[in-house]
Amino acid sequence: MKKYIIALSALIVLFASCENEAVITGITLDKTTIALPMGGSGLIVATIAPADIYGNLVWTSSNEAVAIVEKGVITAITEGSAQIKVTVGKLTSTCAVIVTPAVVSVTLNKSSIRLKVDSTQQLTAQLLPLLSAEVAKNMSWISTNPTVAIVDNMGKVTAISNGSTSIVASIGIVTALCSVTVYTSVPASLKGSNYYLINVDNGATDMIGAANIAADYRVNGTDYNFYVWNGFNAGTIGGSSFYDTSTSWLSLVVTGAGGWSGAAYNLKPGAALNKLKTVTDDTSGQYYLHFAIKSSSSNSYAFKLGYGTSGITFVLRTTNMENTAPYGNFTRNGQWQEVEIPISYFKSKGLTFTTGMAVTDIFVMLAGGTAGVKLEIDAVFIYKK
Repeated sequence: MKKYIIALSALIVLFASCENEAVITGITLDKTTIALPMGGSGLIVATIAPADIYGNLVWTSSNEAVAIVEKGVITAITEGSAQIKVTVGKLTSTCAVIVTPAVVSVTLNKSSIRLKVDSTQQLTAQLLPLLSAEVAKNMSWISTNPTVAIVDNMGKVTAISNGSTSIVASIGIVTALCSVTVYTSVPASLKGSNYYLINVDNGATDMIGAANIAADYRVNGTDYNFYVWNGFNAGTIGGSSFYDTSTSWLSLVVTGAGGWSGAAYNLKPGAALNKLKTVTDDTSGQYYLHFAIKSSSSNSYAFKLGYGTSGITFVLRTTNMENTAPYGNFTRNGQWQEVEIPISYFKSKGLTFTTGMAVTDIFVMLAGGTAGVKLEIDAVFIYKK
């Protein structure tokens, strides 16, 4: 009796299968061509019509030496071409596979980013050797902590909540990383507009936002340079930057040579420099010079904003320096201190930015000649509150 029941069940399954296959009207793939590097993999998806019908899909490769397939996942073996075919009943659909040379390296356009919650950032990947865009489309993008930030299959990162994560871009066994920090608040001095950047790290710049940057004068080795004239050596950096967005800033140590120590950020003339005219033309009183300084020394520091004879010197300490009375002072506890001076103060002393300015030192720093004194500066910019 059991044999008859088993046989009857098998017939029912067979008839049901035949009935399903009989009503399938079509099968399509989401890709007709796909390019993969050696060792890489890609997914193609089959769709049966009508959508509510089940069919037994059979996947095959015309050249398994080049590429193999299992349940729609193609693995590239060696350079060449092959046809991937999916069959259901008597219906078929094919996808042409081209296998290119193996990817040696993946490089992302950013190694680290900072994002505010709900903001986005597009990451792009460059492959070596330089392969077709079709290859790049088959990259895998994942976030190691999707509760902090997520990434889509095109590299677009979306910030979710406060914290840190890494975005991993991979193709085959080759990977690249981008560290992501998500924050919920922006410091007050980064919420303004019309920023003229002099020494600002990328993390703080991301918080400012490209739309708020009037000119970027950060050192590039061509139009914008940093010069040490005399009496400084590079200092040892430890800890974090003023905005806690980096582990680097300007650190100099007085050598004592020459009796004084001086350095400056220097700008060449051009359209970008002409944009400074807006700063001293402004009558709202909302523009400020901003920088952060830290020191444990009691010596005076002198600074100069502007160029030529219209440049204005100011001193931080309680005693004169460079024949200039102190503007004010800051807490000398070895911790970052924020300094903001209204541009209206400099204008009242004669500062003027114009179009067609010559090569100029926009921000000059003097630390006296006492050997061992450190000058540590960060977050130097002009902005409108």
